[in-house]
Amino acid sequence: MKVASIILAILAFIAGIRAAYLWYRASRVQIMPMCANDGHIDPVDPHQTQAEWIVALIETAAKSGDFNRRAAQWTAAAVVLSTAANLAGLL
Repeated sequence: MKVASIILAILAFIAGIRAAYLWYRASRVQIMPMCANDGHIDPVDPHQTQAEWIVALIETAAKSGDFNRRAAQWTAAAVVLSTAANLAGLL
């Protein structure tokens, strides 16, 4: 059972590192208005500029939220694997 415990601990470590990377990526999502993404000139109309920034904020929150969701799933997997490693080590 010691081999199983070591393997599970290594898998838990890998899952934890993957979760940490995804948390990091979630914190580094940049806000880019559509004019910066598409490469066209910033609109002259201030309402259009504000609308593009609002859309950019919503898209950024969605992208960051996706990274957070995946990171939470990897964190849960790391917890389950580390618990299994501890239980396997007891046997």
